[in-house]
Amino acid sequence: MVRVAVIDKKSCRPKDCGHPCRKNCPVVRTGQDAIYFLDENLPPIIDEVVCIGCGICVRKCPFNAIYIVNLPDQLEKEAFHRYGQNGFKLYRFPEIKPQSVNVIIGQNGMGKSTIAKILSGELIPNLGDPASKPSIEQVIDQLKGTTSSELLENIFKKKFTVAFKPQHVELLPLVFGGNVKEALLKYEDSSHYSEVIDSMELTNILERKLSQLSGGELQKLAIALTLLKDTDVIVLDEPASYLDVQQRLLVSKLLFSFKGKGKTLIVIEHDLGMIDYLADYVSIIYGEPGVYGIVSRLMSARVGINSYLNGFLKAENTQIRPFEIKFESRPPPEKIDLSVAFKWLKDELKLDGFTLTIEGGEAYKGEVLGIVGQNGIGKTTFVKRIVESYFGFENQQISYKPQLITNLFKGKTVKEVLEERFGSSNFPSWIETELFKPLRLNKLMERSTETLSGGELQALAVASSLISNSNFYFIDEPCSFLDVEQRVTVQRMIRRLTEIKAATTFVVEHDVLFIDFVSDRLIVVDGIPGVHGYVSSPKSMKDGMNKFLSKLSITFRRDIDTNRPRINKPGSRNDLEQKQLGQYYYT
Repeated sequence: MVRVAVIDKKSCRPKDCGHPCRKNCPVVRTGQDAIYFLDENLPPIIDEVVCIGCGICVRKCPFNAIYIVNLPDQLEKEAFHRYGQNGFKLYRFPEIKPQSVNVIIGQNGMGKSTIAKILSGELIPNLGDPASKPSIEQVIDQLKGTTSSELLENIFKKKFTVAFKPQHVELLPLVFGGNVKEALLKYEDSSHYSEVIDSMELTNILERKLSQLSGGELQKLAIALTLLKDTDVIVLDEPASYLDVQQRLLVSKLLFSFKGKGKTLIVIEHDLGMIDYLADYVSIIYGEPGVYGIVSRLMSARVGINSYLNGFLKAENTQIRPFEIKFESRPPPEKIDLSVAFKWLKDELKLDGFTLTIEGGEAYKGEVLGIVGQNGIGKTTFVKRIVESYFGFENQQISYKPQLITNLFKGKTVKEVLEERFGSSNFPSWIETELFKPLRLNKLMERSTETLSGGELQALAVASSLISNSNFYFIDEPCSFLDVEQRVTVQRMIRRLTEIKAATTFVVEHDVLFIDFVSDRLIVVDGIPGVHGYVSSPKSMKDGMNKFLSKLSITFRRDIDTNRPRINKPGSRNDLEQKQLGQYYYT
């Protein structure tokens, strides 16, 4: 076995802990430096050869900063990159098929961003030894016999150019100070300009300043800027974030068309519906977040997604998760004899040229109401109206998780945020095991919220909202930046807390599979984005899904093996038959 010891340098606080990791190490007591400090104020170094893997330092560390795992010896031959001594380790590299759409899926913190940096030529891998600087030829030799060998060689030797769309599109206004048209100016002569601008629906916002754009508009602009660059390889990190269902399909169609233009596309994504619609091939990354990641062998899109849902890679005889992710083919039965939690009246709002008409409705105790609709149609406005009109933001009876969370917890640690929202430091064990641990917050308790990644901050925002002592939960877009496993955790916890507390929960989300998992009934918001929105009264899941998807002209079929919803190609036999029957989702 090979030992991998990792120290989370963001969590490690050697000036505050008294170094219990070294003091309690049995190997150190025998006179060997299994763990030692070069500087009292810097994180320690763990010698992976001398370390016996007893795990005492892991348990004694007050800041949960140490991880030690044992892996098979033969895997070490496939080490591809390591971030310094006692840093994250990536094993293998995805096999990328040229002129195809290659999708990489896996938990956050498994090395997907590292792969993107390597593909963009920003990072030359060190083959697992941070002290070495292997030549390009050595790196290519490790990939000998795969399509990625030639691809990386062309990238590293500047024969191929690469366009990279980063995850955090909210930073675009800091790069481009002017309006959308100015940001696109240098690409106006591109042969793809009209196609990309029209497909991304950017025509109507060309004069808008980037600082005034919504998250969805920034995402569309970022994708457009990436596609308009005259490059051989296109890498997109989480292109679905902030986009509604229709926009995700438009993006998928556009990306798929670019492979016909001789481009090789690599997409990092968590939305399984979009992946299924978009991907030719899938690579899965598994391991332990923040510690190590292992890249699977290449699979077809269907086999890859089904393997990921099953939690088992048949070709490699490897379990990547101790549970399956399952889907139901029928809508949930309608609940009967439920007590009404509250009612809202018919209403109309007018805001800066936008009109929102709200049908009256009622919500029950113990139910989850999903809210779906396009961007700019009034979903968040509806939620805020309900909260302000019937509860008030200061009322302790409600818990509200806003859509934008960038500056939500400034100046606090993760632990302080959670204790404040729960009202105590004594969390029930089931909350720690079923919420904090799966969302990977248990290892972040002493971290300042200002050091968290987008996914970590979203996990904290959702968890802090769910654990508050409330009877009403309003959760706006909980899935952004969360991986598939984290989304399943949030689904389960929303359902459990809603039922146990007989609470009422409203969830706004664009991930159709998430909404299907979590909702009892559906509120559909339709109209013309930015002009007029119409909020329906709550409907059954079957009626609500049919109403929502019929407006978008999208149908879903069920996978034979996993029962997961799969988007039908427009005009396909299944698509035409289901539209004729009026069965857009549940068949």
